Amino acid sequence: MPPNPIRPPSGQTSQLEAFFLPDLCNARAIVYLLMVTEGVVIALNLMESGLADFSWQRFGMVSLFIQWVALVSVALLCQSRHRLAHLAVWQATAFAMLLVQLVTLMVSLAAEALLPHPYPGVDWLWVARNLVVSALVSALALRYFYVQSQWRLQAQAELRARLSALQANIRPHFFFNTLNTVASLIVVDPDKAETMLVDLAQLFRAVLKADDQPSSLQKELALGRRYLDIETIRLGDRLQIDWQIPADLPNVQIPALLLQPLLENAVYHGIQPQPKGGDIHIQVAVDDAIAIEISNSKMAESGSTSGGNGIALNNIRARLQTRFGDQAKLITTDQGTRYCAVLTLPLLDPPSENRSLT
Repeated sequence: MPPNPIRPPSGQTSQLEAFFLPDLCNARAIVYLLMVTEGVVIALNLMESGLADFSWQRFGMVSLFIQWVALVSVALLCQSRHRLAHLAVWQATAFAMLLVQLVTLMVSLAAEALLPHPYPGVDWLWVARNLVVSALVSALALRYFYVQSQWRLQAQAELRARLSALQANIRPHFFFNTLNTVASLIVVDPDKAETMLVDLAQLFRAVLKADDQPSSLQKELALGRRYLDIETIRLGDRLQIDWQIPADLPNVQIPALLLQPLLENAVYHGIQPQPKGGDIHIQVAVDDAIAIEISNSKMAESGSTSGGNGIALNNIRARLQTRFGDQAKLITTDQGTRYCAVLTLPLLDPPSENRSLT
């Protein structure tokens, strides 16, 4: 193992989620296990007898033996995973290796006792060979799990860094323009100025959070409303908002600050460049999945990301891929005088540990 493994920041990822040994207590892991072990059985049979003398009876016996070793080992590792997560990497690796070796020894002795063979006693050479093969295969598997875990933690760290950059680089002129608008309203309309300050405080409380913990769909829509309320006060009649949201929204968890960058792009790249302003249409549809459509009017000659470099859109796509895999997507289309962004989210969020085996 490398001397300095990548570790997630404290408070970001739980100790169990950061553990290199994946969750083996699920159907997908068992299917992968069966496929890999059958591949090992075929390889061993071909090495022993070759293709011409391939024996299906021999294949069945070896397959039964290896499946017993694999399934019992996985069951014990699954039950021990919570305790192994508190150990150092080398300690957890050594424990897992010894556990697999012990299971191999027990199954080998059981096979010697139950299956007929021409010689009396235990064939210790055969048992030793089983232990060596088991040690090699389990070492390769643990190494693969470790490397995959380090890659996953590094990818998450990079996403957190990009999110922090997105949070740190939220448009400064938006903040100052809002304060200038508040200052101008204090004498003319103090109630509206107070409302604007409350919305601004709530928005920046969410933006300046130090972590990327998931948020609910309801909270993200409420945050988007506060942001657009501020922009409506600032732009006046130049900004028209149309919300179409069902009364009952599913209680799903989505990445924080998922909608706000899309709304901000709609205002700054769509509405603000137009002398007469324009409109933003937000629609949420719930069927087999959640579809959130944000469309805005824009000048026909302007690009879809005029004045921007697409960092926010790439950040959103990367976070969707990390949390939902291929079940979520962001599609943007430039329709000339309108720009449309559609977020598609699953109704159920699969556990991240189940995806770690893919």
